[in-house]
Amino acid sequence: MLNGILDDLKLKFNTGNIATKIIYINVVIFFSLFILDGLLKLGIRDFLELPRLEQGFLEQPWSLFTYSWLHWDFLHLAMNMILLYFVAQLFLRFFRDQNLLTFYLFGAIAGGILFLLFPIKSSNLLAGSSAGIYALLFAVISYNPKLPVRMVLIPSSFPILYFGYVFIGIDLLQIILKSSNLGGSISHLGGMAFGYLYMKQFEKGNDFLGNIVSKGLNLFSQKERKTTFKTYKNKHTTTNQTKPKTDYEFNHQKIEKQKRIDSILDKISKSGYESLSKEDKDFLFREGRS
Repeated sequence: MLNGILDDLKLKFNTGNIATKIIYINVVIFFSLFILDGLLKLGIRDFLELPRLEQGFLEQPWSLFTYSWLHWDFLHLAMNMILLYFVAQLFLRFFRDQNLLTFYLFGAIAGGILFLLFPIKSSNLLAGSSAGIYALLFAVISYNPKLPVRMVLIPSSFPILYFGYVFIGIDLLQIILKSSNLGGSISHLGGMAFGYLYMKQFEKGNDFLGNIVSKGLNLFSQKERKTTFKTYKNKHTTTNQTKPKTDYEFNHQKIEKQKRIDSILDKISKSGYESLSKEDKDFLFREGRS
């Protein structure tokens, strides 16, 4: 029975999107540290959580990368993973898995940097993935601030931008009041700022951080691509084959397509469906079938 459960989990991990993989990794790390630190008292967390500059960060600089994979307790983990799941669904409506990984990883790093540099003393260590999650949320807000979202128990939808205002307000209030989660709120603002500003560059095709992630993934998957079988080219195959799209070409086309859809829908809301040209109707019909 246990083998069946493990096989099922492995299948879901291998076939899931990048958000699913991130959730699985966070859960595995949480329970691994629960055993190693909670039961065996090895104290591994102390070397992975992010301390302030004045509290010894220079002695463990790797914690800028590791802190976002740790969570204080099960409730902290569950809340972050639920939020990640829903935000990822919005993000992946417009972009690819690799883009999500880029915003998530560097959003967490940006949150950690702001935590290190923010001019408020805090004795708390930093842990949690929320800065990376907020980077994804504010990337979507930057790209499409009018995107309608709906919350449980609220009958009508509202623009996702309002959702962002709520998060900003909560974190600013916690910083002003110097709450117990002061460090977390500071890192949230760093993730928000990164997601919003980097999306502006991303839309222009400036995805230099994505190139870093891409190279890292390529190095990681080199062993999987190695094979003992030789491949042969068909001599009768024409050389005028369509080249695969780059991430920039794919995302640029997707962004332009979404902008045209938004423009058509706006025209419908103002003047009705009959105001559309034949070209607009054909375009909307094709997109509705894809």
